[in-house]
Amino acid sequence: MDGDAIRAVATAAGLGLAAIAIRASRRKEKTGREPWTKLDLTDYDYIIAGGGTAGCVLAARLTEQDPHVSVLLLEAGEDMDNTWQVKVPALVTQAFDTKHDWCLKSVPQVHANNRVLKQIRGKMLGGSSSINAMSYTRGPKDDYDYWAKELEDPSWSYEKVLPYFKKSELYRPEYDTFQPEYHGTEGPWQVAYHHFFKSSEGFIRANEAMGIRRSLDPNGDSILGVVRPQTFIQTDGYRSSSSRAFLGDPKVVPGGGDRGTIRIATKVHVERLLLEKRNGVRTAVGVVFRDERNVLHKVHAKREVLLCAGVFHSPIILLASGIGHQIHESIPVVHPLPGVGQNLSDHVGMGMIFEAAPDCHTIHTHLSLKELAKAVYSYTRRGTGPLSSQFAEVLSFLRLEDIAPDGPGAPHIEVLIIPSFVRPTQEGGFPTDGSYYTITAIILNPVSRGTVGAAVRQSKGRNGLCFDPVIDPNIYSDPFDVRVMRESMRFVRKLAKHLVLDPDLGGKEWYPSEAVPTADDDALEKVIREGSATIFHACGTCKMGLASDPMAVVDHRLRVHGVDRLRIIDTSVIPKVIAGHTCAPTVMIAEKAADMIREDYLKANAKEE
Repeated sequence: MDGDAIRAVATAAGLGLAAIAIRASRRKEKTGREPWTKLDLTDYDYIIAGGGTAGCVLAARLTEQDPHVSVLLLEAGEDMDNTWQVKVPALVTQAFDTKHDWCLKSVPQVHANNRVLKQIRGKMLGGSSSINAMSYTRGPKDDYDYWAKELEDPSWSYEKVLPYFKKSELYRPEYDTFQPEYHGTEGPWQVAYHHFFKSSEGFIRANEAMGIRRSLDPNGDSILGVVRPQTFIQTDGYRSSSSRAFLGDPKVVPGGGDRGTIRIATKVHVERLLLEKRNGVRTAVGVVFRDERNVLHKVHAKREVLLCAGVFHSPIILLASGIGHQIHESIPVVHPLPGVGQNLSDHVGMGMIFEAAPDCHTIHTHLSLKELAKAVYSYTRRGTGPLSSQFAEVLSFLRLEDIAPDGPGAPHIEVLIIPSFVRPTQEGGFPTDGSYYTITAIILNPVSRGTVGAAVRQSKGRNGLCFDPVIDPNIYSDPFDVRVMRESMRFVRKLAKHLVLDPDLGGKEWYPSEAVPTADDDALEKVIREGSATIFHACGTCKMGLASDPMAVVDHRLRVHGVDRLRIIDTSVIPKVIAGHTCAPTVMIAEKAADMIREDYLKANAKEE
């Protein structure tokens, strides 16, 4: 989101943050999370490179059953769990383009008017679970059954991974249509419903008027239909990031007693892996990282190195270590893997903006100067009100006519309403008055594939080389994706006939406006290529697959093909982007990975005995 609406939200925060800060300051100081010092150990059982969504889950789970195990969790960013820009849902964009965001951008997109697209990624403990829109949507069962088929491993089917989804979940059943058999109530990750704008209710009515069913549960037996999304927002109105959920308990970090120990080192950048040849097999034995004082350190893993640096940085660390293809003459390729950095896929969205009726409930009205004090009071006292909203409060998961099926339960597109003016570029400017809502259509099964490469440079003030991701989502490189988005825009315009008549919405189309004819393929395509953006659900750059698949980087147990004691656990392993949202699947993958790591360790020890 951009423009006046978000600036208004930030103003609201400024007025109320004194109260929020008082609540946050009452916490006890956390231990085991300090910057790296010369007194730290240099040997651990497991080294986790990346304290993001998956890394936090892994650290917690690997230490919960074994009091003798030690884990080192390395994170480039800071611990931001108790800061207002992370905790308050309505301030979801306030960490964008700051030091807590990696501030990554794509290369110019050849098939999207050569535009450069932002690639938002959290640079803090919790990773993107600390910066995203907090939607808890697993995606259709068919996607996981596809994994199981491709991997020839039934343990990745939806039936088998459902227990891992439930294991992490602390579901708060506030909405009586949920399906309890699909939810867990004893995990650490709070999942619930929160604030609901009246404009969101109007969106539901418009969908129902078109014959779209109201889904009982977006994570139940079918994802199809219009539904209120479940979110990882706590009952107190705070974001439940993976770091807060899995590492927030002082018994977990630093651990001890009946648990293993966790050392979290923040503000450290993992440069490369330490590799050795053992019994003729390339083996990961540790990592090299740089601390905040620009000093290089080596640490060693007695059991495994677990790479959780995310879809853009996990392949970069592999390439910098000589795994994949050559990126610089000084870095020999010690283990060729052609799939490293390939197969990048992401959802692509196109927002259509509507000027709303004057009394429509939007961010502009609920967080106007007139309403700010009320909103701040409601949030700081009860954790409710518009500041507890992540704004994407209603979603429709739909199949389109005349589009090839992806399975009987798989949606082609997601359509959502945001009660604000949302535009991926600033071209054309922003309105200075009025009230707006945006209907965004998202392609859930894009055919286009991109890449992540490495730009190598000598950084000032640092010894050695720096490696920056070169990100090319390559959106709309396949004409099929353009076709799907054209049909999506036509659907939104059909829906708009009901939206503009609804008493809680009203208004008329502002962008791209009636000047773009619905029946004109070329005119729609022009708007699509100039107005679309990725939705920050990138995955696939270290694809999970069989050894016979030339693009596969890890196997069905997330072990890097041909390299011992090295696994990758993050969205980069997802073979193709989920037709849902990626945070919940990432947590599931980490939950399953923790069990696989323990199983393999016990199995190996049993053989030695």
